[in-house]
Amino acid sequence: MIFMRNVLDKIIYKLNYSRLNILKTLLFNFRTMPFKVAIKLPVFLYGKVDIYSLKGKVEFHDCEINKGMVKMGMNKEYLGTVSGASLIVLNNNSKLIFQGPSEFSSNFLLRTGQGAHIEIGKDTFFGSSFKLVCIKKITIGEQTRIAFESQIIDSDFHFTYNLEERKVKPREREIIIGAYNWIGNRTTISKGTRTKPFTIVASSSIINRDYTKNKEEFVVLGGQPARLIANNIRRIYPLDLENKLVQLFEEEIEKIPNQLQYEIEDSFIKY
Repeated sequence: MIFMRNVLDKIIYKLNYSRLNILKTLLFNFRTMPFKVAIKLPVFLYGKVDIYSLKGKVEFHDCEINKGMVKMGMNKEYLGTVSGASLIVLNNNSKLIFQGPSEFSSNFLLRTGQGAHIEIGKDTFFGSSFKLVCIKKITIGEQTRIAFESQIIDSDFHFTYNLEERKVKPREREIIIGAYNWIGNRTTISKGTRTKPFTIVASSSIINRDYTKNKEEFVVLGGQPARLIANNIRRIYPLDLENKLVQLFEEEIEKIPNQLQYEIEDSFIKY
């Protein structure tokens, strides 16, 4: 009975897991990269992917190029479905630059405007149904995590006119997301946004300004639009420490042991 259940569980898992899309993977790599790079297949596409344009270029900076180092369309977090199609639109003279491994979960949207520039730091992660729309320039720092159903858009797509000031505001403004940011689900990151390293953003927030001007460090932002709601708060990154904390809180231990406290604080030196 247990054996049958295990078999059925594996079948269900396989049926719903994003499979490698070999045809689209080959098309994406060999259309956007020089042959000597494309032959290494550094980007893997998973599941159903609609490709409308591949007129831009994909580059890798300051990192070793390995097979499948960038995975796009995998469903590893189980916070979205794989039933819908991901969408890629790389327009003329646009650049998508990776500085190391990166992962996009299922149902992502990636769209660039003509001449747009996207730079993604190493070991970044984007949750399911994430939208990345770059018309001008977007930079995302290393080790940043952006949760499911969030979006980064550096354009309003249309111009507006201020009747009192008699001015037209820019339609696009550069976005810079700092390293080690942790951005909650359903967050919108709008044009002109800048964040410091180690910023935490509460879910369902709208961040739309330069938050690097705040003197506080290790900040938490939240709201619509987002504002500073706390500082000196850091995410605990190493998975082994998270597992220890899960076990600790399951046992309802009120005080963290000194040794674990030291391990957590020591980890902040590395991350």
